[in-house]
Amino acid sequence: MRSWVALVKREFLEHRGAFLYAPAIITLVVTTVLAIAILMNQPEFAAEAGEMPGSVLFYEVTFMATFLLWAMYMLIALFFYFSDAFHSDRRNNSMLFWKSMPKSDLEILGSKVLSGYTIFPLAIGFWVMVTGVIAYVFAQVIDMVVVFYTAPSIMQFINSYIQVLLVGSFYALIALLWYAPIFGWAAFLGTLFKRWSIPLFFVIPALAVLLERVINIRDLAYESQILRFIQFRLEMVGEDDVSFDPEVWIMSNTKIDAWGMISYGFTQIDWLHMVIGWAILGGFIYLASEYRRRLIEA
Repeated sequence: MRSWVALVKREFLEHRGAFLYAPAIITLVVTTVLAIAILMNQPEFAAEAGEMPGSVLFYEVTFMATFLLWAMYMLIALFFYFSDAFHSDRRNNSMLFWKSMPKSDLEILGSKVLSGYTIFPLAIGFWVMVTGVIAYVFAQVIDMVVVFYTAPSIMQFINSYIQVLLVGSFYALIALLWYAPIFGWAAFLGTLFKRWSIPLFFVIPALAVLLERVINIRDLAYESQILRFIQFRLEMVGEDDVSFDPEVWIMSNTKIDAWGMISYGFTQIDWLHMVIGWAILGGFIYLASEYRRRLIEA
């Protein structure tokens, strides 16, 4: 167990810049810019803010929007992390040390995936929570600037804060689980091609789609099944037009109902493809570990 803790801790120490320091800098810069914009431009801001929605709804929509932006940042950062994680040991010969531990290549790569699905999302989650508090502080500032706007009370803030955190965490978790095969594909290519994995991540599927089109060139109405599958995994939608989209709830005229939003999202998930995606991720991890074990000299 201690070796697993050491492996996960090592991943955090090596990548804390993207998941701890960078979010801290982004939060500081955005907070400073917004504060200056409001305090230095009070009359104009007050005029533009005259049509703000209700205080609680405005806070919830703002917090949910920032939650969505942080989720996008997390997914992008994890994409680059997985593209690099499976081959980073080879840059400074640290693989010599890690191969000396009583852990197989499969377990070491498994610890990298575990880090990507636990400690890094939790680090981003911390900054999401900080952002929610900052949004409430700004609501109080707007209360002082805009005559017809009243900031949420402390009890309203706590209720909305918890509701948004529950909903946002659920959707972020589902996104992480759904995009598992994409992360696995990026990690597997990184094992084989190192720094070339990112361009090849896009080039190889594009060539596969092109080859499929050439094979079926006589069928003018042919629709690429590979491209259809890729779009399905990226958009998280099935053959029907029902989308897994929280905007339906965010843009409504009612306050956020965590249980209702979670229930709605839960019914839109294609659980069979979710399981298939995790099986694909496991396959990529196994193939990458076998490549490291057999073909990379320690």
